[in-house]
Amino acid sequence: MTPAPGLPDSTDAARARRHVWLFSAATFFYWTALYLYVPILSVYAKSLGASLSMVGIIVAAYAIPQVLFRIPLGILFDAVRRRKSLIAAGILMTSAGALGLGLAPGLWTLFGARIVTGVGAAAWVAFAVYFAAYYPESAAPRAIGVINFVQGAALVAATYGGGLVAQKLGYSSAFFGAAVLGLVALAAHLAAREPAVAERARPISRAELAAVARHWPLIIASLMGVLSQFANWAGLFGFVPVYADRIGAGSSDLGLITMVSLAASALASLLTIRLVRAAGPLVSIVLGALLLGGTMVFVPAMRSLPSLTVLMFVNGLGRGLLQTLLMSLSVQSIPQPLRATAMGVYQAVYAVGMLSGPLVTGFLADALGLDPAFYVAAGGCLVLAAMAFLPPLRTPSATAGPAPR
Repeated sequence: MTPAPGLPDSTDAARARRHVWLFSAATFFYWTALYLYVPILSVYAKSLGASLSMVGIIVAAYAIPQVLFRIPLGILFDAVRRRKSLIAAGILMTSAGALGLGLAPGLWTLFGARIVTGVGAAAWVAFAVYFAAYYPESAAPRAIGVINFVQGAALVAATYGGGLVAQKLGYSSAFFGAAVLGLVALAAHLAAREPAVAERARPISRAELAAVARHWPLIIASLMGVLSQFANWAGLFGFVPVYADRIGAGSSDLGLITMVSLAASALASLLTIRLVRAAGPLVSIVLGALLLGGTMVFVPAMRSLPSLTVLMFVNGLGRGLLQTLLMSLSVQSIPQPLRATAMGVYQAVYAVGMLSGPLVTGFLADALGLDPAFYVAAGGCLVLAAMAFLPPLRTPSATAGPAPR
């Protein structure tokens, strides 16, 4: 994790590394604050009397602010020079939302608190671009891979730890623990020096915004992201825990299943560069889509927790491949001063999948049972795989993929 001169010239290499590590720690605790309770949230909502459709509504609430705010946040981030306070505000919202979840007396209060956590999660649009400023321009894909790995490691620790905490101390302890972790993230972020902006920040013109919005690789990557996130939030983050609960999983088992899947995602994010170099980006995208969607088909056939855990490990490999490939593709040929805007577009559009995945499959599950919900998620992944062959993605500039480390 060796940074380039993104910090002031007077900062020596050791101090520069210190700030990179501090911001990495802030990122780690930010994501642990957002995901400590995810393995038990849907089961907790059911314990309060929620139907499957209401579970879907509560899970989907997280995506509403991300659809609404990520593009404006990306534009604002590109337009201002002092960016540290924007990230700090997002981190603070993760703590406030987690506290609200722990104190929620009913389902609609739970829904409202989940929206607050989504406001905090919307700040993620700035993290990758902010972190990449610690690195030289040529190493931007590497920085994205590093920050994705930090995120993946945080999700692994959070989901396993959250399941154990909920098993030992009750559901509320996972929410309150997340609130504390958000404050730890805030402290680490405030201790890290803000990287220098390479070019003078200025408002984004309408012409520049229109050019970003018309960039075909970004558009296609964003639509593919919708389908990927639909499968993620209909499956692992939505109704896989409900299915696991039906076959006898406890809170710690739910944490373990989620942890194993997210560990596979983190591993895949590190191996993506090698896969792209060996097989090419298009083959890599297709493989990720088939792994993610294929595992959804087999969820209803799992009759034991070990078999479901193995299946979710494979599911996580597909998720990790797609997450890294699509994020890199979304900013691959976008000029540096517009990358946060492009990232905001990408993340806002893919958040539609986070919103629609649990909503659509929740109502479908109430009407027809859980099995069709998983099949619909799998069908979306097949469409994603087919989209990899669209002409705009077959040009070298669009599919260059992450640079070697």
